[in-house]
Amino acid sequence: MKSSILLSAVLGITASVALSYAAPQAAAPAAQTPTIKSGTEEVLLDVVIRDKKGKPVNDIKPDDLTVVDNGAKQTVTSFRLVQGKEAISHTGATTTLDPLRQVRLVTLCFAALGEPNERLTAKKAAIDLVKGDQGTNVYYSVVMINGRLLVLQQFTSDKDALVKAIERATTGGAPSQYLAESDRIKADLRRYLGNPSGQGLGTDAASATNSAGAAGAANAGPAGGGGSFVQAKLTNIMLDMLRFDAAYQGDGTRMELESMKSLVAGLAGLPGRKTILYFTWGMYMPTNLDEMFKNLKSAANRANVTFYGLMAQGVRTWSASGGATEQLNNATNSVKNAVTADDGRVSTDQIRAADTAESAGRNNTDLPLRELSEDTGGFLVGDSNDLKVPLRRINEEVASYYELSYNPGITNYDGSFRKVKVDADRKDLVVHTRNGYFALPPDLRGEGVQTFELPLFKAISDGLASKDVEYRAAGILLQPRAEGTDTQVFVELPLRTLSPKTDPAKNTQSVHFAMAALVKDGKGEVVQKLTRDRSLTVTAEQLKAGNFTERFSASIPAGKYSLETAVMDRESGKIGAQRSELIIREKKGVAVSSITPVKLYNPNAKPEPGEPFQYQNGTISPTLLNTLTVANADATLPLFFTVYPDASISAKPTMEIEFLQDGKPLGKLPLPLADADAQGRIQTVFSVPAGRFPEGTFVIHAIATQGGTTADTRTEITIKKQ
Repeated sequence: MKSSILLSAVLGITASVALSYAAPQAAAPAAQTPTIKSGTEEVLLDVVIRDKKGKPVNDIKPDDLTVVDNGAKQTVTSFRLVQGKEAISHTGATTTLDPLRQVRLVTLCFAALGEPNERLTAKKAAIDLVKGDQGTNVYYSVVMINGRLLVLQQFTSDKDALVKAIERATTGGAPSQYLAESDRIKADLRRYLGNPSGQGLGTDAASATNSAGAAGAANAGPAGGGGSFVQAKLTNIMLDMLRFDAAYQGDGTRMELESMKSLVAGLAGLPGRKTILYFTWGMYMPTNLDEMFKNLKSAANRANVTFYGLMAQGVRTWSASGGATEQLNNATNSVKNAVTADDGRVSTDQIRAADTAESAGRNNTDLPLRELSEDTGGFLVGDSNDLKVPLRRINEEVASYYELSYNPGITNYDGSFRKVKVDADRKDLVVHTRNGYFALPPDLRGEGVQTFELPLFKAISDGLASKDVEYRAAGILLQPRAEGTDTQVFVELPLRTLSPKTDPAKNTQSVHFAMAALVKDGKGEVVQKLTRDRSLTVTAEQLKAGNFTERFSASIPAGKYSLETAVMDRESGKIGAQRSELIIREKKGVAVSSITPVKLYNPNAKPEPGEPFQYQNGTISPTLLNTLTVANADATLPLFFTVYPDASISAKPTMEIEFLQDGKPLGKLPLPLADADAQGRIQTVFSVPAGRFPEGTFVIHAIATQGGTTADTRTEITIKKQ
């Protein structure tokens, strides 16, 4: 082969590109969904007990309570009253808590409130809360759920700083108004972890982390860490709380639940009772998110996180359940008419009565918030303009609660829900605690595992590759930064490998599948956990030829990692699993992204700022399918990559493209680069003349040079003739 044929690279792409792909192989037989078994463990519950007048009761003994788990009465193995820095046993013995258990964390979480009166109510309530009487070592953070999860104030006891953050959260601005501040706070926290002395940090970061750490200053932490140990722990917790999956950005209730799950997962790293106050107008819960909602409550209960929903409308002249009541009445009347009719005819409304009754419950936006609050040991605050009494109750419950443990004797961790109930033998008492949890293995629970993730992680932990569900997965390296390289984990799934579920009444088909990706370091420790549960309605044509692509976003420090993935067909129970390597280098000078084949180019996409697959004024849709079946000599394979110049180097970067086969270089040609865009990126598409290649597998090696620095990336393509 002549190098002039091989090395023709054409810059630019101006229209959508359709590629012809090789047919994938058939799937293997189904495998039984596994069950994880493990040893026994203890369940820890925090319990708040009040009398009939709402006053806290602090003289309870273990014998005064009955604990039932999954229908079985339990034996309480430990019991104590936690107040401030101390724990008081039922005998009256006092023990000083360790520094981390002395800390009380409260997160003020604000939804996007559209009405001025809602924002005013939320602002007044939150400010009254932080300015009210506080228990010992109580620290607040302020976050927003507004198109995405944003942080406005890390954990601090500085009331002035908290008031300012609350005021910002209730201005009614668009997400873009808060994004820069949220990113700055996260960057400050990351820098603090690398500089515990606080020197060189932003003022807010240094102030907040220092005040948070003061809780442990008087008591030595592990290895004599003292206050600095607590500071570092709280900084890590705040960053873990903000690990929001960007794929849910702007996705309504799903985004809302994912944001709350992120907060819970981060708070799980601190022992003891944690609190989230959610200031919102309400919550709509569609049926397709029921499982996600249950998983959120279970994760909160396992992490000892209590939710308090605060309805920001204040006193309403209308009922939040008014529309729901009307729908429910209509459903009841339809059923009544069907029972009393004697002519045998059934109306459409009568046929849909059950659906109407369920929709009625869904239209009450108070109910999901009440359920989230009460099922995690809190309560709903709503329909009142005087919030002083409920806010005082919340402060009391943050400062003082009972803590008990028991051993439920679980030997089979099958992911089932175990209902928990705590009753007091005294009739004048009201008990508030969590309503239950999913039976998940202890080694997975710390990661905030949801029930659908259990068989996926079991398949990954078995370490065996499986093609029972065929898919493609890879880590796409993007822009290197000081804290890590922006990475997108792609999972590409041919829909025809899934078992569809048919709905004859609606004449539709649907597929239900789940995905998991674990990024593990050289020690085998998980540094990123990425999962998704998807349900799609598809046409027959989409089921036959369609591909679903999921993108998980992560920031990963330099190092050598394994990328371990699994995909499960929820209908058949089949699971596929893969493992690959992921090497991330330190940024030194110029950098270059991974090379990806282009599936489509949309010139009118209007990409968001920072979109990594932007090209000119549109967006690239990458694919992991690197096998191209060519029908004629004019066929081309467009490839995409991005060069990230080093701004400190005055010279412009240059690029060379090298082709190799069987490890042998076939030739090298320069590739002209455009000027960097406003974000300092050079996003490039070049076309490989695939129709002029013989059949075979080739390596494309791209080498960027700037000043005395170089960076390279490579990909493999396979050419087949039709």
